Amino acid sequence: MRLKVGFVLALTAGCLAWVLWGVNLGEAALEVAEAQIAWVIPAWALFFACHAVRTLRLRALIGEPLPFWPLFGINAIGFLAINVIPLRLGEFVRPTLLLEQHGVPFGRSLAAIFVERLMDVLMLFMLLLWLAFFVELPPQGVLVGDVDVVLAGQRFAATTLAVGGLGLVGLLTVGEPAIQLMERVFAKLPIIPKIAALLRSFRAGITSLLGAPLRALGVLSASMALWGGTIIAVGCVLLAFDGLPHSLVAAGTTWTLTITGMTVAPTPGFFGSYEAFCKASLLLWDVPAQRAATFAVVLHLVQLGFTIVLGGSALALAGGEPAAGGADVLGEGRQGAAPDALSDGAS
Repeated sequence: MRLKVGFVLALTAGCLAWVLWGVNLGEAALEVAEAQIAWVIPAWALFFACHAVRTLRLRALIGEPLPFWPLFGINAIGFLAINVIPLRLGEFVRPTLLLEQHGVPFGRSLAAIFVERLMDVLMLFMLLLWLAFFVELPPQGVLVGDVDVVLAGQRFAATTLAVGGLGLVGLLTVGEPAIQLMERVFAKLPIIPKIAALLRSFRAGITSLLGAPLRALGVLSASMALWGGTIIAVGCVLLAFDGLPHSLVAAGTTWTLTITGMTVAPTPGFFGSYEAFCKASLLLWDVPAQRAATFAVVLHLVQLGFTIVLGGSALALAGGEPAAGGADVLGEGRQGAAPDALSDGAS
């Protein structure tokens, strides 16, 4: 674990050094001072709208009529945790809060977030295909160091979708027999009943979504809307700076390459990887390296600032103790509710 953390920190430092190498901080400060910072307001408004759509998507994935604003707050705290807790461990915050505050079985929440992430990978894969076919890229690819960002992103997304899809098929077809076999073979281990309950809850969540095609279509539509909204928000921040491309294609290219880099080379808070790949995307439009690096840092701070303000506000309203209940995440969740009893869902 220490070796992995050390590697991640070294990667962060390396990416930041690559981005800031040769950057004149005085000129960068001047560019920020001359920028039309008012464009941050519509960008934040779009981020807020995207977060609302993300909340509706999560509610549809869970399949229960959870109250909107409490779920909105859980999402805000969860995404703040993802940004500040290394190694993606922040992903477990939302399932824990859903169990503690609403009695949603931990496995069902994990299933919802698993599908949520698959949908996001699908959106990324579609954007990478669009980038490859409709945007003129250098013959050698978009290189950051020795990594072709587009190719690496396509391989990652395709592999994730294939493995995730096969995993879902296996879970639905042989999941219950496999769980029963595990219970028989490891019957003497006291933790096995809880693990079996978690797996059944996860399976029930997937089955519930697949059994409601209109809800699944809503999830797909919400995913498209929030990715489109994020691209428009990035376009707003581009408009704040003179000398940058201001087209929707440029915004789409910038965000696609940035999020791809954050995915294939994650760092704590995404510092370093975010700036490196965002800068690389703007170099495609012949933006000077100084200005590209300045914009990359500003865009990251705009997004991170929104996440901190929103998540911090939700955390303060929650009393600052999102996981204070010490919930048993391997338990059944809501008392008396079998996993299959949650399958009628809600939009």
